[in-house]
Amino acid sequence: MKVFLLSFVLFSLFSCSEETVPKLLPVEPTPTPDRGGYDQLKPQSFSVVGEYGTQWHAEWTQLVFDALDIQNSSLLEDDLNLYDLRKVNCSNYNVLPRLDKKKFWALFMASISYFESSFNPAERYWESSMGKYSEGLLQLSIDDSDYYDFCELNRTTILNPENNLSCGMSVMAKQISGSKRRPSGELFPKSMFYWSVLTRVKMKNKVITFFNKRVNEIIPSCF
Repeated sequence: MKVFLLSFVLFSLFSCSEETVPKLLPVEPTPTPDRGGYDQLKPQSFSVVGEYGTQWHAEWTQLVFDALDIQNSSLLEDDLNLYDLRKVNCSNYNVLPRLDKKKFWALFMASISYFESSFNPAERYWESSMGKYSEGLLQLSIDDSDYYDFCELNRTTILNPENNLSCGMSVMAKQISGSKRRPSGELFPKSMFYWSVLTRVKMKNKVITFFNKRVNEIIPSCF
């Protein structure tokens, strides 16, 4: 009888032990939220506020910086027309360090974007004279992919700021490089190359004013 009782007690203890000890389950790592590639946002990236509170985001400045690097852009090497540089209060541009040149282009593209799309990446405008839409921050067209490098544009990607700005930087590099028919280094071409806001007198002056109001704070070395 004693042997039976001892066996019963031991069996009960082991049974309780197995039931009360929790099993350790592997812990799944917490996924890192996708921030669209902006985790490496540099402190030099800046935002730009428009006249009516619309905003060019610091992430877009970073995308311009990245595009200049990825494309090994000639924009950071080519000299700009001194007459045009004086218009935008940055006569020192051609001797600026690389980072300040990047800031210049980010601010210049922001100035274009403000008057093309009001900083709205989803902006679409039907160009009746051309029979196609101008779209996104810089009001580009899908068929730009046929004419410019780094332009991977389709109905979806053209509204993505990364694709839109990447293509826009390539277009601007082509404008500044010039050709047999076009002078190089012109911020404001005498005949329209791509963006009409850089050529038409009234709009060009607005772009210049917008840029000039902000350049001293963002790139003090321009002067």
